[in-house]
Amino acid sequence: MSLIIRNLNKKDIPACLKIVLETEASSNGKEARKVMELSLAPGIKPLNPNYYVLELDGKIIGISGLYYDYEDPKDIMWMDYFAVSPEFQRSGYGTKMLENLENICKKKKVRLLCVFTDKTVAFEFYERNGFETCGKIENYYGDKPRIWMRKLL
Repeated sequence: MSLIIRNLNKKDIPACLKIVLETEASSNGKEARKVMELSLAPGIKPLNPNYYVLELDGKIIGISGLYYDYEDPKDIMWMDYFAVSPEFQRSGYGTKMLENLENICKKKKVRLLCVFTDKTVAFEFYERNGFETCGKIENYYGDKPRIWMRKLL
């Protein structure tokens, strides 16, 4: 079994988009595709996300992203489109992707990793992995809340 995490490239976008939509990490496929494509464009860093794909035996099974928010200090990063294909969830792959993001953050001397979620399963995953809730807006996504979580690194 071969498991690797590598940078996103253009040919990965359809598979990653499928995972993002299947898991409801985004409900807007056009926007998600545009953001992934822009992340590969030269000259617009550091605000655009860097995306990473998780491959199992040559098949993409996950995607994760990191970005700086232009209003935040440079020692704070945000996660984006963090998703594992449903058939591979609850098998430790999400934890591997999170460890990868945390290692990247530590190399960049980031002290705080943040994420927004509205999903109970994702909330529980982040909580198990050391994130704490910072804030919550009820009914942000219709009947779903928007929960802001963070982890000190």
